[in-house]
Amino acid sequence: MKSTAYSRFSLRLFGKFFSRRFKDRIDEKNIELEKADILIECIEYYAMALLNTLLLLITTLVVFVGFYLFIPFEYVIFSIILIPSLVTLSIGLTYLYLPRFYIKRRSAQIDLFLPYAVNFINSMSVAGISPSEIFSTLATIDLYGALQAEAKKIAKEINVMNVDNISALKHAIDISPSKKFKAFLQGMIGTIQAGSQLHIYLENIVEKYMEEDFTDRKRDLDLLAIIAEVFVIAVIAFPIFLVIILTVFGFFGGSMDLSINILLIFSLLILPFIYAAFYFLISSTSLEKISKVEKKKKYTFGEYYHEHKLPISIVVISVGFILAFYTIIFVLSVIGYMDLNFYTQLDFIFLSILFLIGPIGFFYYLEMKKKMDIQQRLPEFLIETGDSLNTGMTIFNAIKVSSKAHYGRLSSEIQKMKAQLSWDISMKEVFNNFAERMKSAIIHRVVITINRGLVMGGNTSKIFKSASREVGQVNRLENQRKANMSIYTIVIFLCFFVFLAIIIILDKTIFTSFFELQNEQSLRIGTFVLSVFDPLVLKYSLYSFVFVQSIGTGLLGGFMMDGNLSSGVRFSCVLGLISFFIFKLLL
Repeated sequence: MKSTAYSRFSLRLFGKFFSRRFKDRIDEKNIELEKADILIECIEYYAMALLNTLLLLITTLVVFVGFYLFIPFEYVIFSIILIPSLVTLSIGLTYLYLPRFYIKRRSAQIDLFLPYAVNFINSMSVAGISPSEIFSTLATIDLYGALQAEAKKIAKEINVMNVDNISALKHAIDISPSKKFKAFLQGMIGTIQAGSQLHIYLENIVEKYMEEDFTDRKRDLDLLAIIAEVFVIAVIAFPIFLVIILTVFGFFGGSMDLSINILLIFSLLILPFIYAAFYFLISSTSLEKISKVEKKKKYTFGEYYHEHKLPISIVVISVGFILAFYTIIFVLSVIGYMDLNFYTQLDFIFLSILFLIGPIGFFYYLEMKKKMDIQQRLPEFLIETGDSLNTGMTIFNAIKVSSKAHYGRLSSEIQKMKAQLSWDISMKEVFNNFAERMKSAIIHRVVITINRGLVMGGNTSKIFKSASREVGQVNRLENQRKANMSIYTIVIFLCFFVFLAIIIILDKTIFTSFFELQNEQSLRIGTFVLSVFDPLVLKYSLYSFVFVQSIGTGLLGGFMMDGNLSSGVRFSCVLGLISFFIFKLLL
């Protein structure tokens, strides 16, 4: 949030009022807004908040009065007083709480990336780079979230305002929202002033922060486990009871139409919304922010097609196959070999959805699997390269030696590096090309660290080993997540198959008996009257419900396990096909 013509107009209206009110706390309020990254003076911020609140109060009053003039309703005075007052109060409290909310959010983002940023700082320190150059470099890297903004402030004070390192770090302590980052900067100041070696302090603090980060991520996994348990109850167990209640009791009293409508609304509207809500809830505890590269570049159509040529081709082929398949079905129906009724078209829609998401989903899953395999072996390569550099080898010879070892899928990437170096391509470009192929924030950070260290010279072997520590930490976290959440994923899939089994049992017992009675026109059992209902309507209503369950359960089951939706697509396709054949063959 920055100063605008509107906020300056608010300042002219209410500036004096807030100047008197915050007379002794202006500096304190300004620091609070700076911590929240709200880049305006506190008087201007609160003046704008007051003006917005008053304008909203007037607007709501006018709307309710005008609404009453055209459509009179009871309790008009009560509504005109209460609703605008509640809306105005909510907006006012939002503006008051907003700085604290931004402070907490920025603090969490800084703490998330701090272990990896400190590891980068340690690598730079090992290479003999000064603190001012370290923070200047850190400020140019778009892979550290809110921490990059803190580094920019420090670099700006040192390079633009000619403030000395110690004063810039002390000011950063005053305006940083993160207590952990403050403690880290304070330790740096103490080390520099004591004349001690900075890289020794940084080495110790990296180990400490990495362990704390692992503990924090384990707490996230505990929360994720609770979410998984709630998911099983809310999205798997509850629908089982809902289907039983709606279908069984729907046969009695002529209420089956209502039961089917409720079933369709729940399956096609409510269930997708619930799955989306759980997706955002799960993603809030994942490692995606650490490992995902933010796409900030605006592509032209040609550039986007060139970069995503293969997945676009897969989607086009899938759509073409679907259209060709539908054309064949349509022709067969025209010449009388097939009845293209409403239910046949539903079958086609279900299969088309699976065929549309299946190939592209499997493609991205295989790509993700390849990158994960490479990332798992990358620390070994970095450590061996560092050891080779320790013996006095050049970076080219170190990579040449490493290319003879076996690193699984990473071996092909090392061979590419070796070939590019033999073509006199610079080491920096070789590593940058590797990072572009991987499209991983961790590997991007590692490459930036190595390239910067190679440019500055110094102890490059330690830089490689420091980079391996960062990748190893992320691998450790991802392996822990996969081990913990695989159990819950299995439970979710077992519950889905239990759901299918219950529907089969209901169909072979209760539903079959009901439809036999219906065919015999024995519509009364004691005091109960059975509904007359088309079995196909019930069958496809249940299948719509199960199909949505199969897609949602598969996607979230895979995403819960490793944080990638593409991993869940394979499960969705398998569950969807199983559901389709069960409904076609057994029901």
